[in-house]
Amino acid sequence: MTRLLVPLDGSAEALAVIGPALRIARTLQVPLELMTVHDPVRGEWAADIDEVAAGIAYEHVEVSVVGTGWAGDVIVGLVADQPGTVVCMATHNRDRLTRMVVGSVTEHVLHHAAAPLLMVGPGHLPEPEDSGYDRALVCLDGGPRDEFAIAVAECWARQLKLELELVHVTESSGVDGATARLSRIAERLQESGRAAAATVLTGTHPAQRLTELMAERPKTLAVLASHGRVGLSRIVLGSVSSKVLQASPLPLLLTRAP
Repeated sequence: MTRLLVPLDGSAEALAVIGPALRIARTLQVPLELMTVHDPVRGEWAADIDEVAAGIAYEHVEVSVVGTGWAGDVIVGLVADQPGTVVCMATHNRDRLTRMVVGSVTEHVLHHAAAPLLMVGPGHLPEPEDSGYDRALVCLDGGPRDEFAIAVAECWARQLKLELELVHVTESSGVDGATARLSRIAERLQESGRAAAATVLTGTHPAQRLTELMAERPKTLAVLASHGRVGLSRIVLGSVSSKVLQASPLPLLLTRAP
């Protein structure tokens, strides 16, 4: 990671991700860049971006104002121009995810940018900005995206010095199999020098069980993988991921699986 990029649109909701982004930037001592696309016609730009930057107690805060273009394309272009950029965005829309991401900047960035997307949703609980993160909670569903989520989490764990906690929710009949699978993955990570543990939760409502666990894990990032072929709107609408995004008290690292 070489830069934390925080797009702002003038709304109070967009500011919610600055705290998590700042905690990561401070840990890595990389720039925190606030950006906005100047759109005086629709009003969807952060006219107060300089004041917001001045209020952040960090010496590596940068500001960029793009004069024209659609925010989705601008963000994707900025990511392409500087590899290692992590885009940080927030949404506090409490309606169905359909209204939040279909055709939106969020959907476009996740689908097209060659970088993970750090998001906070309406359930996010702010934590002190002067402390870092200790753990990555890697949410696994037993499918083909798991290995990609683990690889991304391991990369972040190496840079931020995080412990990894692999989590899977299953019905009671699947506990033994899930425990064995996650334990094997944890052992493999431990052999490569990572601190890793496995947690298997039981229940018929995975999103609820995951968010309950997240509430018990302060100073933690959660990692979820979506499928890059069809994008966020097809993968998480009405799914466990959308419900987790809505309710999670933790920042979520959404990453596009190949």
